[in-house]
Amino acid sequence: MPRPRNPIGSHGVINVDELIPKAKYRARTRYRFSDGKARQVERFGSTEAKARHALKVALTTIEADRGGELKPTTTLRALGQQFLAAKRDAGRSEGTLETYGYAVNVHIGKGVGDLSVAEATPERLQRFLTRVERENGPGAAKNCRSALSGMMGLAVRNGALPRNPVRELERINHRKKKGSEAIPLQDLPTFIERVRNDPMLIEWDTVELIEFMLATGWRIAEVCALQIDSVQDDFTAASVDAIAKRVPKVGMVRQEFPKTETSRRTTPLPSAAAAILRRRWERLEGQTALLFPTPLLRLRDPSNTQREIRDRRDALGFPELSTHSFRKTVATMLDSAGLSARDIAEYLGHANPSITQDTYMAKTTGSRKAAETMQSRLDGWF
Repeated sequence: MPRPRNPIGSHGVINVDELIPKAKYRARTRYRFSDGKARQVERFGSTEAKARHALKVALTTIEADRGGELKPTTTLRALGQQFLAAKRDAGRSEGTLETYGYAVNVHIGKGVGDLSVAEATPERLQRFLTRVERENGPGAAKNCRSALSGMMGLAVRNGALPRNPVRELERINHRKKKGSEAIPLQDLPTFIERVRNDPMLIEWDTVELIEFMLATGWRIAEVCALQIDSVQDDFTAASVDAIAKRVPKVGMVRQEFPKTETSRRTTPLPSAAAAILRRRWERLEGQTALLFPTPLLRLRDPSNTQREIRDRRDALGFPELSTHSFRKTVATMLDSAGLSARDIAEYLGHANPSITQDTYMAKTTGSRKAAETMQSRLDGWF
């Protein structure tokens, strides 16, 4: 009866030969590749043990080294790089690539990168994620889980695994942290007055940016990227078609697709917001297309702007303030005026009204009713 062949992705007995007495050894075996053919693989070392170890290490990546398809013996480190390459080829945003890249290179590669695809069992992956959550927090663990799910899904699609082991893992439970709070509506006139009189916010040219966010509920990265060609000629509406983003080793870029597809929207502007844009364009025309640049007329960094506002919130008398507070304030104003969750979601650019209801309340285009309501609420303040 013929001897059964080794399964694809496995090898036979490792034999070690002494080539130079006590100086050079050769370890070799036959490995069955993805094309079904068995070929001899060999590695050398100064001792028998080193030669054997070198061969075992080589066998774990032999398919990847030959440019072959993913196999059960492919390491998670090699799989992670193929996963990142696939995301780049798919045109994912720089922010997404940065998040996945950090999870793959910093956590997964160092933590479980030497495991093969076949060795990445739910038990081992669960221990890894538990350790990441304990040492780096639930956010890092969630990013690693998402990256691992994509990596193992790639392995499944390439026939290296029958099923995705990440599906068997426990969900990462985020510890709830206190979110941004809306500015109490009765305190809004005081807040606006203090912003307008704050010397540092005036120097940083941040006053009208804050006012525009309070009038529209736009995200900080959306406001920083706003250009005149995204504003209708009569200043009655403005479109979100880009965000300001800092890309590692590149710097600030105007990323021409917003946070989500639903974020791409046209917002009918309250007359107060239209007046802000009109004033700014009269001042900036001929110098830059940006409507909220830095004082040096460069693309504004959302993170720097958030930090500037955090630095002044104690002086303003609102110690819990963040730029997200402005979006929540807009949602609160619209909610108190009786607008539906759908109207508010369209105005804020949320994909689902449930997000608005659960997080913000106390496309086509944004609701004109919402814009009119915002203007009635802002009368006397702006």
